[in-house]
Amino acid sequence: MLLPAALRHHRYPAAILLCVATMLIALPFRDSVDIANIDMLFLLAVFVSAVWLGRGPAVMAVFLSVALFDFFFVPPYLSFAVADAQYLITFAVMLTVGLLTSHLVSLLAERTEQAQESEIQTRLLHALGRDLGVAMNVEQVGTIAAAFLDEFELNCILLTHSKSGLLPVGDTSLPVLETGFAQSACDRNAVIEVDTLAGAGRMIAFLPMAVSDRVLGVLAIGPRQPNAGRIRELRPLLEAAAAQIALIVEHLAQADAIRKSELQANEERLRTSILAALSHDMRTPLTSLVGLADTLAQQKSPSGQIVTETATEIRDQALAMHHILSNLLEMARLQANDMRLNKEWQPIDEVIGSSIRLLASALSGHALEIRIPPGLPLVNFDAVLIERVICNLLENAIKYSTPGTPIRLDVELQPHRLEVAVANRGSGFPAGSCDSVFDLFVRGEPESATGGTGIGLAICQAIIAGHNGQIVAENIPDGACVRFSLPLGTPPTLAEESAS
Repeated sequence: MLLPAALRHHRYPAAILLCVATMLIALPFRDSVDIANIDMLFLLAVFVSAVWLGRGPAVMAVFLSVALFDFFFVPPYLSFAVADAQYLITFAVMLTVGLLTSHLVSLLAERTEQAQESEIQTRLLHALGRDLGVAMNVEQVGTIAAAFLDEFELNCILLTHSKSGLLPVGDTSLPVLETGFAQSACDRNAVIEVDTLAGAGRMIAFLPMAVSDRVLGVLAIGPRQPNAGRIRELRPLLEAAAAQIALIVEHLAQADAIRKSELQANEERLRTSILAALSHDMRTPLTSLVGLADTLAQQKSPSGQIVTETATEIRDQALAMHHILSNLLEMARLQANDMRLNKEWQPIDEVIGSSIRLLASALSGHALEIRIPPGLPLVNFDAVLIERVICNLLENAIKYSTPGTPIRLDVELQPHRLEVAVANRGSGFPAGSCDSVFDLFVRGEPESATGGTGIGLAICQAIIAGHNGQIVAENIPDGACVRFSLPLGTPPTLAEESAS
């Protein structure tokens, strides 16, 4: 049982007051109550002192109770003389029982207080581990450690090991002398306490953060008030906290290394894919261009029709190369997060019309079936980028459709979104590849003789994601379909447009 806060700093006066109060309560009953019962009252005061006030005040209460009992309740009264020698035995028993009682009760109270303190520390360590588990970087680890030690009125600075030595995390810093002690703790992998630095705001304890005998850094700790003993009392707790922090720092370092390794692997894979795509898909137009140039060179006096046909073929092959390079550059720009949207509220059918006009020659061998319901609302999107999406989807539909079969483009108004679907008739997507076709350099048919770099659908997905929309690929009876949707939002009213 803990003493009330008002008496916590006045334990000895409180023990004196308790003994005097016991004497005053028992004094009116001195002649009517057996002296042994009065003796029990004083033992009760000693017991209460031991429970509430601790060992020292309880011992003082024992001697004070014997003195008060002798002076006021043992004849002759108001004197420490003893008329009957048997009272000496009473005093001895009372003193012995009081001392034993105060010792046992105080010991029990101390153990109880230690158990409560241990429970609080365990709970705080558990909370520290939970908070550290969601830390994303070392700076957050330092902030969490500072908040944890703030519960004990301690300051801390987290230092991590690097090639150039120990570096403080965040905007904190250490004086040269304290940095030297931290470096010594790191080198020796041992806790260093410096009592000579004890003072408010000074770091006096340096705990190495070690994992498998490898020191990752040092946790420098100092009291907010000049009290070095507080850190010694909490040393087991601080060492456990330093061990938890070391594990998290190690985990973050490993995660960072894995992330860098994955980035390097992705960059290498991207580089290899780009080279493979360029070597495969640009070889055909380059070969055609060289062959056509040789044909013209070998003709001594080519006719106008031959020149026209050859020039047209050269133009088509050059446009094919330009399209491949444009897609590669567009994908590089999108992957660099360099996509700036120029959104405007506009009808979707105008963008569909401009896309069809751009692909008029490519669509010459297919009938295009368009279904656009009347009364569609305005949609907020970037016309240039959405035109690129529709063109890519139509080109894919033409490329992988059976010759002479129609291409279908449908627009549907769904709740909260506008959906555009492009479908063709052909072999469709290979089984299980409807999700992976949007990955970079992934083609529906890897071994197909049909030309392509495998980045058209990846570009479409990046653009639609930038518009907070969705795009999916699916197989349908006798063909394949790719559909994307854009959020509808709330178009401006005519009054707002007139005001603007």
